[in-house]
Parts: sequence; structure tokens; C-alpha cells
Amino acid sequence: MHLVNSPIRIAIAGGNYGGLGALKSLYLNLLATNPDYDGSKQAPPNPNVKITLIDRRDGFVHYLGMTRGLSQPDYARKLWVPYTEMPWLQHPSITIKKDIISRITPTHVELVNSSEHVEFDYLVVAMGQSRNAPIGVAASTRSEYLQAMEKYFSAISDAQTIAVVGAGAVGTELAADLKTDYPDKEVILIHSRELPIPGPFMDEFRHEAVRVLHKLGVKTMFGQRVVDESAAQEDFSLEHVKHANILPELIDSVKRNATLVTSTGAKVHADLVFNCLGTKNKSPLIHLPSSSSDAPIFSSSGIRINSHMQIDDSKYPHIFAVGDISNRAAVAKYAGAAVKSGNVAGSNIAKLIRAKGERVELGNMGKRRDGGGGVYSTMKLVLGEHNMVIQSEDGVIPPEMAAKMSSPDIKLSKALKDMAIGKFPTQGR
Repeated sequence: MHLVNSPIRIAIAGGNYGGLGALKSLYLNLLATNPDYDGSKQAPPNPNVKITLIDRRDGFVHYLGMTRGLSQPDYARKLWVPYTEMPWLQHPSITIKKDIISRITPTHVELVNSSEHVEFDYLVVAMGQSRNAPIGVAASTRSEYLQAMEKYFSAISDAQTIAVVGAGAVGTELAADLKTDYPDKEVILIHSRELPIPGPFMDEFRHEAVRVLHKLGVKTMFGQRVVDESAAQEDFSLEHVKHANILPELIDSVKRNATLVTSTGAKVHADLVFNCLGTKNKSPLIHLPSSSSDAPIFSSSGIRINSHMQIDDSKYPHIFAVGDISNRAAVAKYAGAAVKSGNVAGSNIAKLIRAKGERVELGNMGKRRDGGGGVYSTMKLVLGEHNMVIQSEDGVIPPEMAAKMSSPDIKLSKALKDMAIGKFPTQGR
């Protein structure tokens, strides 16, 4: 192996679906390149490459399953997998920095708990979007996560009336999971619009979701905004909230013994309230000046990128953005698409490194899930263990067919396979 004076420095800001997807691709394309590598053991050292993963957590979290995790303790315990259970991450060319990212510049990443900057030649931004806890997960270690989940389980068990505020996909799925697993509890879903699931979806899809909710026994209060509330709020988070301005997930949305007043004057008395009122982006952390004032790097839909997952600005061909933080995920957020976008970014960085400044054809992400400007998006809405509502590119899938397309573990096993848990990755798996 030819040695260079200094290694190529690649930083990955954020783990999970997109960040680990990029890191796995870099592992396969830059480290596991010897002809006899078959995934049976660690790839050989490569002193020419230095990859740094920056994540405030000590493992992978399967966010897709968090609503089910709140209603099923045994399932919840499977959702967090420590990085120590991914042997390929122990490669000598890979370093994991457990810290909070405070600032991203064109040349380095700044950290909250360290004066050291992570300098890079290439960067993958994979920090996703933020939701308040518990869906956003406030914990930074698996032990903290398990402690927090035990508190949620206890609070849910003690409650007789549970209100969920916000009927986007997360709120709707949470209400369905709670009612499915606790059929004797009253579960109320409150939403400001007349139908759930905002976005480019057919009313037929929304009506089918409402039908399933009512079949399960969820009480819906639609067309009503919560305008006042009084509650005893508990801090389930185990981290200091002083960084909540950059990490909204450190703020817990759960409240006890609440009285909610809606815009119609209705009052709801709930033993427990989950607020599921959308996401917040990470724009305060991104300090990347645009080449043009007419085309900002970060908009309300995310970081502006091209089909190669590079930032769509001639100043930043070395910076990529994957997953929910990019504007390619503007319509709906998909874990599978985040993994794929990470794979594309990692592969393209490897191509650029091997090209050594020469022109090279980069890989593309392909068509967006909404068709890149189509009228409707696609979505699979998981409403409890036995119900799924699906809008495909061709319309709403009939209920009987949709039920057969469900994933009992909400794709947990697929996610663990994608992340190469307990093994070394190979091309194609």
C-alpha cells in the first residue's frame, strides 16, 4: 500500500440511518478493498484514510419503532444498539467522538465539550431533524435510554386517559399503538386540521387512517387547536437542557395531569399528554455561506443538495448531506432513503478520493419518493400491530392488501442488517 504524508480526513456529523449508511459505504470502498476480504474478519488497516464519526449517542437508535417502543417495553429494549456491537466500527481508521456538535464550517466541525475541532477534507452531514422527547430520544447512552423508557412505561401504565396532540404520521401512529396495546385506556388524538397527516397525500388515504383509528377505539378531535393547557410537566430527560437550543430532543414533551382547552372551547382532562407537533431543523448549526444570496444553503425544507448528495453550491463539492437534513427529504422522512443517501455519499467520496482531482462520474440518488415534483407522495402508515394504511404512486392500497405488506417489527430486523450489527459488512448486505 502506498503511504501518503497525511491521511485523507473524512468527518461524518451524526450517526443513525444516514451517517452509518455513509460510514458503511466508506468502509467497503476505502478499507475493505483487498481481494480476499469476505466479511469474515476486520478489513486491514489503511493509514491513508482517517474517518471520524461524531455522534452524541453511543449507538444506533431505530427511530421508526419509537411509537411502538412506548407501548411495548420488550420491543423498546431492542431499539438501541451500542456501537460496540458493530465490530467493523472498531477499525483502526475509524474514530468515534461522542459529543454534541455546536457548529459546522467549511473546514471543521466544532464540539460542545471539547476545544478541539474536527478538521476534514470531506464531510457528510447526517444530523437529521429534531423532535422533542420521547420520540426524539433525549438519552445519550443505552443505559440512560432504558432508564428513561422505564419512566415512560410507568407513566403510561398509571394513566387512564392519554391525549396525543398532533396527528401527523408520528402522532397518528402513537395513538394507534397506545390504543392497540392498552385497549382499556381512553386515547384521544387532537389535531388542528379536519383530517390527519398533512402533506401531499390523498384525502382517501387520510379517511382510511381515520377509519382504522376509530376501529381501534381512538377518539379523534379534529379541526381543533390546543390553545391553553395546565399541567404538571416532568423532565424525563437525563441531560442538561442548556443545549436545547441546538438539540430540541432534550426537551421532553410529556405532561401529566393536564387540562387542555381547544379552539372550539372543548376541555380535555388527561392523565398523560404526548405532544407530537412536528420537527425542527438544524439550521443554527450550519455555518456555510452560500455563493448567492438568492440561493441559501439551508431552507425550511433542509440543506440544498444535488442528486449526488453534495451541497448544491460550487463552494462545497467536498460536503455532502444525507437523510432528513437534506431537501431531498422535504416531503416525507424515510429511514430507508436515509440509508441509501448515505451509501451514495460514501461511495461518491471514495470515487473523488481515488480520482485525485481528475473528473469522475458520481453516483446518483435516483428519483425522489414524491417523483421530484409529483402531486402526491408515498407513505406507509403503521397503525398498531395489525393495520397499515399505504399510499403508493398509484393510489391508496386496499386494506386487505396493505395488511399483508406490513412489517411486524417495523423493519427493525432490516435496519439491524443494514447496519451490519454483530458482523463485518460486505457488498450487497
